[in-house]
Amino acid sequence: MTNLEKVQNYYNFKFTDIYGLQDFYIYEESTADGYSVFIATDDPEKILVNENVYYYDSDLKDALIEYIIYSSKLNEDVIYLDDLNAYFVQEAIEEINELIEDRND
Repeated sequence: MTNLEKVQNYYNFKFTDIYGLQDFYIYEESTADGYSVFIATDDPEKILVNENVYYYDSDLKDALIEYIIYSSKLNEDVIYLDDLNAYFVQEAIEEINELIEDRND
């Protein structure tokens, strides 16, 4: 079983890169003057600049970890990522897997 599978089974979520009605979203947007910013939100219709907008994609790791760990586990959460292979995703999964292993020791 891969680290991703372990974390998905433990926290009851899955990733998708098909935009639709998901529980959490992480994606890149362009500003009016052409800069890239990154959004991490549970409601893409209500973006709060000070809470949901990130200048660096490396900061998204913490947002993803926080959502996965603290979201409800009753139903399978679906997390939209516009780049499933982004480095911050791999980092987040590795960090969460370490937390799971520490709890089980």
